[in-house]
Amino acid sequence: MIRLILATLLVTLALDAQAAPDTCHVTGTAYDYAGLPLPSAVIRLVDRQTRLTAYRETDASAAFAFADLPADSSGQRYQLDVLSPATAVTGSHILTRSVLGIAPAFACAAGHGVHADVRVAVR
Repeated sequence: MIRLILATLLVTLALDAQAAPDTCHVTGTAYDYAGLPLPSAVIRLVDRQTRLTAYRETDASAAFAFADLPADSSGQRYQLDVLSPATAVTGSHILTRSVLGIAPAFACAAGHGVHADVRVAVR
């Protein structure tokens, strides 16, 4: 009986260790220049180490989330931007966006989440 309990405990500990994530997640809210929530805004997450980007649209309450990001504790790996609506460049069909606000760079430790808000800095 003791062997069975010990074996169960060891298997549980092994599964917990195996399930320990090496990723992190980021959540936040987008705000306009007056501090009001900004639904349907486009948020860009920039990995400053790899230069990869990901995009999310905020929901009706202006919330956004990015999951399964590579963990890093340097304090400077990730940056969030809020972008303008897409507009066509004059004389072309190329859509472009402008950066309206930038949040300070931050770290995202393994197995943890970060809450980082971003605010439009211009009217």
